[in-house]
Amino acid sequence: MTMLRRTICSILSVVVFSSCALLQDAPLRVVRVKALADPSFRARNPHWDKELRGLIEAASDYFEREFDIRLVTQSAEAWPERERIPSTAGLLVKLKRDFPAAKNGGAFDLIVAFTAEGTSRYLPEGRPRVDRIGDCRQGLGSYVVTTVSEPFLYSGERSDLEYDLAVLIHELGHIFGAEHVRDGTSIMRENFDQGSEFDMNNRNVILTNRFCPFAK
Repeated sequence: MTMLRRTICSILSVVVFSSCALLQDAPLRVVRVKALADPSFRARNPHWDKELRGLIEAASDYFEREFDIRLVTQSAEAWPERERIPSTAGLLVKLKRDFPAAKNGGAFDLIVAFTAEGTSRYLPEGRPRVDRIGDCRQGLGSYVVTTVSEPFLYSGERSDLEYDLAVLIHELGHIFGAEHVRDGTSIMRENFDQGSEFDMNNRNVILTNRFCPFAK
């Protein structure tokens, strides 16, 4: 992946506003994350808090390598306590109600809620989702609801890009302004199945937005 980015940079070295120019000597953006596990997620893994942190860390490795964006898990908590909500849309509504962004006390920037409900990514009520496509004018999104289909074990900085991790990276891309594309090789394809890299347009969007404030 790193080699691919270097190749892209070499090809685009003549472009003034290329990803390489934007990344040169770029400071690190640190995003503080509150990670939540719903009842379905917790039921299948007694060490769910470790799994939450591993997923965030693996996504952080990717974003730091590609965009100098680091995700730091401030807390890993059980939520909702007992209620099971099979719809990701319903989960997002409850998430925003229970954790209003304006009242987080500055303890975190982003909430990521994980569910293992048997939802379908092809149906509206089962797709992972964010509260907004981020930009600097309105601010970055504050909430991510993402699905996990099987237990994830963090294996270090070069963890394989498993499907559930790719889903999380895709949704985090939306937080920083990335949008769906038709490019089948891009991780931002709506129903992606092979993409592991951001297409160049979305890459530049993320680089442009990475220091935008989070919405309140």
